[in-house]
Amino acid sequence: MNPRRSLFIGDVHGCSESLAALLEALAFDPAQDRLLLTGDAFTKGPDPVGVWRQIRSSGAEMVLGNHDAKTLAILEAFLKTGRPDFEHPAHAELLERILPIGGELLPWLRRLPLVIDEARFCLVHAGVNPERGLAGSSRDELLAIRTWPPRKGIYGPRWHEAYRPAADGKALVFGHDAPGGLVRRHRADGTPYLVGLDTGCVYGGELTAWILEEDRIVQVAGQKAIETGPPVASG
Repeated sequence: MNPRRSLFIGDVHGCSESLAALLEALAFDPAQDRLLLTGDAFTKGPDPVGVWRQIRSSGAEMVLGNHDAKTLAILEAFLKTGRPDFEHPAHAELLERILPIGGELLPWLRRLPLVIDEARFCLVHAGVNPERGLAGSSRDELLAIRTWPPRKGIYGPRWHEAYRPAADGKALVFGHDAPGGLVRRHRADGTPYLVGLDTGCVYGGELTAWILEEDRIVQVAGQKAIETGPPVASG
């Protein structure tokens, strides 16, 4: 399919109502549009099963996020041993919610790529090593990079402050960084080279989409989280 539009959506985090509202605001047509997600689809929010149903029905593509990797590990461990093994109390609630769909969700999670790299864009969950680029980025960086130089915690100078646009003309699209909020950077000729879409939907922010062909942002309100999280940057 040659899509009419390429629609990128930031971290959904179990907010099925926000996802439905955003798809409606976008006038999403699965027969004509391509839908791509930045990862972290199911954790923290109120309705991971509802998010899964929308992913399945829309044909959405997604890169693996750090929370998706944790969801995968929790599911695999429980289905293998029958015993819960949680690092966080919220994981118990997540497991209870997703077990009914575990049989179909598990193989899908296993197939998720770390990167979707194409002619017009490169999609990752968290970002890339700003000095080594995509090819020199580790799995951990693709899943969880925030600050540069790396530091403990979630605050500090962002990796993309040290990032320079790739010579290939692609837009690098990422999520993961709710405290950092929406990120949009353009080349001198006006073409986008960096788009960050995690605007803290599950923390009381917005769920954000970017339309590649129009270089346009569309947002809807987020939902209440199951677990608390970092404050979202204003502006």
